[in-house]
Amino acid sequence: MRAVRLRTEYLDRPLGLGIARPRFSWNCEGGLEQTAYRVQATRDGETVWDSGRVASNRMAHIAYDGAELTSRDRVEWSVELWDETDAAGEPSSTWFELGLLAPQDWTATWIAGDVALKKHARHPVDCFRTGFRTRGPVARARLYATACGVYDAHLNGRRVGEFRLAPGSTDYRKRLQYQTYDVTDLLAGEQGANRLEFRLADGWYRGSVGAYGITNLFGRQTKLLAQLEITYVDGRREVVNSDGSFAWSNDGPLRFADLEDGEIVDANLEPTYARRAHVVKPGIVPTASDNVEPREQEVFRSTLITTPSGARVLDFGQNIAGFVGFTVTAERGQQLKLRLGETLDEAGEFTQGNFQLEKPATEFGRATEMLLLTEKKSLIRGELQPTPKQEIDFTCADGENRYKTEFAVFGFRYALIETDVAFEASDFRAIAVYSDLDQTGEFECSNPAVNRFLENTRWSMKGNFLDVPTDCPTRERLGWTGDAQVFFDTAASLMDVAAFFRKWLRDLADNQAKSGKLSAVVPYSGLAMMYDTTGGSVGWADAAVLVPYRFWKRYGDEQLIREFYPMMRAYANFMIGRTGHKDRAAARANPYNRFVYEKGLHLGEWLEPAEFLDPVTARSQPSRPEEATAYLHYTMTHLAEIATALGETSDAARFTEYADGAKQAYAHLFLADGTIDTDRQAKLVRPLALGLVDGEVRERLERRLVQAVESRGHTIGTGFLSTPFVLPVLTEAGRADVAYRMLENTQAPSWLAEVEAGATTVWEHWEGTESLNHYSPGAVCQWLFDTVAGIRVDGAQHFTIAPVPGGSLTSASARYASPSGEVRSAWEFVDGELLVTVVVPSNTSADIRLPTGDVHAVGAGTFEYRLAANEALGMPERRIVETPGRTA
Repeated sequence: MRAVRLRTEYLDRPLGLGIARPRFSWNCEGGLEQTAYRVQATRDGETVWDSGRVASNRMAHIAYDGAELTSRDRVEWSVELWDETDAAGEPSSTWFELGLLAPQDWTATWIAGDVALKKHARHPVDCFRTGFRTRGPVARARLYATACGVYDAHLNGRRVGEFRLAPGSTDYRKRLQYQTYDVTDLLAGEQGANRLEFRLADGWYRGSVGAYGITNLFGRQTKLLAQLEITYVDGRREVVNSDGSFAWSNDGPLRFADLEDGEIVDANLEPTYARRAHVVKPGIVPTASDNVEPREQEVFRSTLITTPSGARVLDFGQNIAGFVGFTVTAERGQQLKLRLGETLDEAGEFTQGNFQLEKPATEFGRATEMLLLTEKKSLIRGELQPTPKQEIDFTCADGENRYKTEFAVFGFRYALIETDVAFEASDFRAIAVYSDLDQTGEFECSNPAVNRFLENTRWSMKGNFLDVPTDCPTRERLGWTGDAQVFFDTAASLMDVAAFFRKWLRDLADNQAKSGKLSAVVPYSGLAMMYDTTGGSVGWADAAVLVPYRFWKRYGDEQLIREFYPMMRAYANFMIGRTGHKDRAAARANPYNRFVYEKGLHLGEWLEPAEFLDPVTARSQPSRPEEATAYLHYTMTHLAEIATALGETSDAARFTEYADGAKQAYAHLFLADGTIDTDRQAKLVRPLALGLVDGEVRERLERRLVQAVESRGHTIGTGFLSTPFVLPVLTEAGRADVAYRMLENTQAPSWLAEVEAGATTVWEHWEGTESLNHYSPGAVCQWLFDTVAGIRVDGAQHFTIAPVPGGSLTSASARYASPSGEVRSAWEFVDGELLVTVVVPSNTSADIRLPTGDVHAVGAGTFEYRLAANEALGMPERRIVETPGRTA
């Protein structure tokens, strides 16, 4: 038996790790059961930890328990396994390297451009440069860098690292990430001259952010911190620090660069570096992100469309978030302008109307924010401009011009091109940019439209997982908490999001106020009247509990829930502190008033189909006692389980009291007649999904939900909060047939209506009127994995495999690279029989629940079952043949 997929704190060979006592994980290959392991770690050839042989089948979260490690330490570690026959396998090895762990490790100084910063002004990209010589054979060289802004680095003309839009998105008031780069191979020879250059743009720090393009959110002055450490073979160490000796200018080709608005480029310019950088006040001490890097990913070529008006439009075939690039031959001074968008309008013309708003052309404050929020733009003085612009203005040099955006990222499939330069469609490319997450899950079935919807969901995830889980890559590009919490399990099925969400949970903890309240958008993005006001909304703020809980269940990481337990408890206390009716008369009349939750501004179901929609605006803020009381029960139930696991017994009792009380309060307010009589699906899904009903009341609501679904022709009627639950609830009610009809329905509103309309990502609104790249409604894809294919993670190194065939499907299969190894489940109807095939990975076990109700407890191996088709679908005449196998 051999260990494979070795990871250190969820990362593959992390460089610059910020965790001094990391944990190790692996999967097993080549045997049935791991009976023992031995981990050995060395530093500079010396053993710093040897676990010895440990009799255990554990293969996750094995904590380093050796000598103290310090900044810059590079540790090689290996793991040796023993199998079920007590035979030792070949050791597997990997490494990690620590970053700068202490504030005193930073000897560099913060520098900024020598430019006068004026109100209402936007500035070109800063360019910094320094030179130095290497003085002998180099053993290793590391560049540690960060910025207030976004930066890139070049050493001797070659780009440093693959990280895009560094240092990433955080609340720059609270936490700043730095990057560590191995630049050993980029240095000149033993006595060579070296040139280190940086470019610094506005980024999240002072560029346009949010729905209304607020600028200078964290400050007006961008700045850079860089520390290059060279270790020679003879042990000497040399440090090149950012300081006032760095040359600077802002007269290079990038005249403007904004994450949302785009770039203005003059290819005829080169930076002169004629002036010196300014040493400026230090920022906060940077810390390691301990996360995967945003990188350039898939590349798409275009076809050229001529619209009815004669406009030329490039179609890249896939809606993405990313860069655009081109190579054209031109004469000096020729212009090329690109505008990027997601769709064509009803007339076949390019449009940005589905995501653009308007904002003042100059900086604005709280009073103008209120006018924008209340749709009173006519009262705003001065010029208005569209936001985001998503455009490139490029002035060509003579000859070949090569260009790719570096400091702007767009949500787009189409590009409107205006130019007098001769070009071919093949001269242009679109490059997807997203966090470098390993793909963990694949699903395929006999319905191509379902397969396409799954891929649309994956593409919406890619388009919105750039260091932060955002809502859309166009209009807002914000980390809405509700979107993240409803999608977490689906995200984890599609990609390995452990490190990514751990980083975001730190953003969430950074954001929490002393009261326990959170903003609805994390990291902080300004516009407090919108994002902070809605921060206590149930379904959104509950991400503080529900995301850590689901992370714990998915990855088995108790340390994570311990780390974020103070945040969870503070949020629980915030909820408890606001219980009780708003109306005093209602409070006196309700025996369960103590457990009613409605105070504050709650977004509710959010984006149900138009006929059910309760708008939430600055003018209309309806009370939401139904949703809020339901989530009080749901969140307290989960938190009680977490508190029990952590040994917080008094907290667990208190949270259980409020969970039970909220359930009683909900029944008193909304189930007085023992049912809910409505065709509004969300009102029926919620009590069923959140555990608010039992027994006969539950059965009545299940029947009423089926009636509501059927009365709408099996179209979808839920919004953000209930869409992930509707198919699971129908299945648990014994009506998988109704769930399948809803899934496969192509009549709008439905998931497959979007596919029929040519969508390549998931729409925000069922009507497709605004953002066309919004992963939240794709959360239903979790049902494809855990119900259609039947793969569920069920405790440490154990699965429940319970496929549910149905609908028009004749086959379905899924694989999931779980934290414990890759599990597979597939079924297919062949010649009147249902063939079920399950692959259980090494060192795990599973309960295989067949559609007939039979349960088989198995260990690692490949297992096949043949069932009479009519029995598999609930008909009589059962016949089961089991063919077990073993993994190699």
